[in-house]
Amino acid sequence: MHGNIKRTDNEAMAVTIASPIATSGEVFSDGSTIELIGDFHYGNPGLMLWDGGKETIGSVVEYKQRLYKSAPIKSSILQELTLPTRSCAHGTTREFLAEICRLISNFSGLPEKAAFLTGRIVLCSALIDALPMAPTLTITGPDPARGNQLLALLRCICRHSLPLTGVTPAEFCSLANGPRFTYLISQSSISDKLKKLLDDASSRDRKIPFRGGLLDLFGVRVIHCDSTLGSDSWPLQSIQVSMIPTGAELPAFDLETQCEIKKEFQAKLLSFRRANLGTARRLEFDVSRFTFELRDLARSIAVATPDDTTLQADVLYLLREEDAEIRDQRWLGLAGIATETILVAWSESPGGSFYISELAVSAQELFRRRGQEMKIDPGLFGKILRQLGFTTEPRDARGKKLKVTEAIYARARQLARDFGVPEIENDRPEGREDLRYVSAAEPRHV
Repeated sequence: MHGNIKRTDNEAMAVTIASPIATSGEVFSDGSTIELIGDFHYGNPGLMLWDGGKETIGSVVEYKQRLYKSAPIKSSILQELTLPTRSCAHGTTREFLAEICRLISNFSGLPEKAAFLTGRIVLCSALIDALPMAPTLTITGPDPARGNQLLALLRCICRHSLPLTGVTPAEFCSLANGPRFTYLISQSSISDKLKKLLDDASSRDRKIPFRGGLLDLFGVRVIHCDSTLGSDSWPLQSIQVSMIPTGAELPAFDLETQCEIKKEFQAKLLSFRRANLGTARRLEFDVSRFTFELRDLARSIAVATPDDTTLQADVLYLLREEDAEIRDQRWLGLAGIATETILVAWSESPGGSFYISELAVSAQELFRRRGQEMKIDPGLFGKILRQLGFTTEPRDARGKKLKVTEAIYARARQLARDFGVPEIENDRPEGREDLRYVSAAEPRHV
C-alpha cells in the first residue's frame, strides 16, 4: 500500500531533482534569482541563475537541490518579448536613471519632468516584484508619431516588454501567466471592461479567476491611446504624458539603433534589478503627505530608486500637480465640504452644538461660493459626517446635533490636511475669502 512506502533521504532528493519546476523567474529569500534570458536554444528562453556572485545559464538550472526549467510561453509571444541575454554594470542608481532620462528626452522630446517620471516607470518594471502596485503610463496627445517612437523606445529598455494591440479582456487573460510583463498597449480606444481588468491586474496580491484557475497578470502597463480619452478615464495610479508637437525633428530610431539600445540597456537593467531588488522589498517610504488615492503610486515610484533617498524625496515634486488636482476635486466634494463646515462651525462657536440641518445649510453656502448650486439633504449630510468619524448626539425634536468639541475640531483639522481642503485661520473666523489651503507638499525644484 502507498501508506507503507518509505523513501531514504537520497531517494527523496533524487525525486525532487528529477522533476524540474516550470518558472518564469524566481526571487529567493537569500537574494538569489532566476531570470528568463533570450537567444537560447533556437529562440526558446533560457534561465540564468545568479547566487550573488556567480551566473549559471542553461535550459535547466539547479538551486538548493531543485531543478528549474522555463515555463512554456507561446512562440508568437516569445518572438515579440524583450529579454536580456547578459548582464553588465549599470553604475549607480542616479547615474543609470539619468542615462535613461536622457535617452527618453532625446528620442521622444519629452520635457524634463515627464522624462523623470517615465524613467522611473522603466525602473519600476525592473523591480516589479517589490511593488505592491504596478503603475500605468498613458501616452496621449495630438502627435502620434512621437508617441509611437516613445513606445518603441520603452520596448527596448523596459523589463519583459511585450507590444500589444487590439487587446480585449479575453485576449489579455490568454497571455502567459506569471512572467510579469511590461504591457505596451497601443490602440485607439480602451473599453471600460479592459480598463477595469487592467486596474485589477495592477495589484500584486490580486489573482484573476480564469477558466477554473487563477491568473497572475501583474505588471507595469504602458498605454498609447487616442488623445480624446480624458484623464478621468484612467485610474489614479496612472501617470500621463502628452505628446505635443514641438516642431523639432526627432533623431532617427531605426532597427539597428533599437537593437543596440536594447542589448545595452537590457543588460544594465538586469544588473540594476539584482543590485536593488532586496533593498526595494524592504523599503519603507512615508506617503502620508500624499492624498489617499496617490499613495500606492507614490510608494511605487519611490521604490524605483530604493538606495537613493534624495531621488525618493523628489517624488513629492514629481507628483505635486496630480496631488493638487485630486485635492481640488476633494475640496469641491461632499467629504471636503463637510470637513470645512466643521472648521467653520468651530471658528464661529468653539465647543458649540449645531444641528445637522444647520451644518447642511452651511455646506450649501460653501458650494455656492465656489460656483456650484447644490441642495444637500440633511440626512445624507449626517451620514457623510458619521463616515468621516464625527459622532452626533441623540436626536431631539429638531433633529440630530453635532457638538464641536476640541476632539471633533482636531479630527477635522487632520482630515483637512489629508484631503487638502481649506482650513480656517483661527484668528479670522469671518474671513470667508481668506481660507488657507493646506498643501500636501511644498514644491521641490530639481
